[in-house]
Amino acid sequence: MGDKDYVKICHARDNKFTKDEQKRISSLIDNELFPRTFDFPLTLQFELTTHCNVRCKHCYNNSGVANTKKDRMGASEWKEFAKYLVKKGGIFQCVISGGEPLLMGDDLFEIMDILHNDGTSFLVISNCFLMTQEKAKRFSKYRYQWFQVSIDGATPEVHDEFRQRSGSWERAIKGAYMLSKEGIPLTIAHSVNPQNVSQIEDMCKLAYELGAGSIILGEITPSGRSANNHELLLNYEQKNFLYRKAEELAQYYAGRMRVQRSSTVRNQLKRYMNTPNSGAIIRPNGDIRLDCMAPFVIGNVLDEDFQQIWLQKGGTCWENPEVIKYAESYNEDDDINVAYKNYFDEDIHI
Repeated sequence: MGDKDYVKICHARDNKFTKDEQKRISSLIDNELFPRTFDFPLTLQFELTTHCNVRCKHCYNNSGVANTKKDRMGASEWKEFAKYLVKKGGIFQCVISGGEPLLMGDDLFEIMDILHNDGTSFLVISNCFLMTQEKAKRFSKYRYQWFQVSIDGATPEVHDEFRQRSGSWERAIKGAYMLSKEGIPLTIAHSVNPQNVSQIEDMCKLAYELGAGSIILGEITPSGRSANNHELLLNYEQKNFLYRKAEELAQYYAGRMRVQRSSTVRNQLKRYMNTPNSGAIIRPNGDIRLDCMAPFVIGNVLDEDFQQIWLQKGGTCWENPEVIKYAESYNEDDDINVAYKNYFDEDIHI
């Protein structure tokens, strides 16, 4: 078992799934069983703020004090945009993220209420530093795919050093438990790096004890702060260990908790090409970005009508030659794009 190349085995399986998915969706479209265009993306991510109360070494979008981008979208703008979406027919799912969304205070719940009352479900991403029992109770009213809490070590020392905030592990643990006790579907996001790769089994045990329905073992990719922090990236031997343990632990927890690893950036982007209307991100400056790992902007909700932008570009943006070239430029083995530093280099307007 130890001699197997799990990286190649799993990459081949992921690539086959993506190709098969592309064939299925193409067949549905050809038979007019899947729409070619949508008024809005099926999932829309609200990246509410660049502000954050921790300073994670790997932060994919460089949130916190080091981020010089301005938040043009304040609480009032987000509420107005949510009302606009409802007026235009609404969205199926909204991903709530930041920065740290809980820094929005009561405004966060008001934004969610607008969409919730129209039938939207949510996926919330938080470090839970500011979670309280009262907030967990308020969160329990909404419909979820899941509520994602980031825990990057099975011990306080590993997590707090990685997130560069003392006490953040204890806050995350308490917050995650509060959420699961309220019946909210909990997912633990665990960023695997050379310092914590040996703790994978302990992390899965911890997630299960917290009541999580799933844990995502996410391999760090060079984006944001980690673009210049390559000591956070796994070498091939460590990757093989991660992939092997993910397979074993998925079997061990089968039927009790889902254990999954992240796929490569290249594979993720190809899946978006299969379903171009599946999602988009609204950034704190109002930009409409294709994906957190695809630095392409198709407009700005503060300057233009979002529905018109999406009808004009949403269904075809993933067919843009620049986007295709960018996705193809990722090396599958190390998942690095040497030509572009995501969230450091300027976004590309198409």
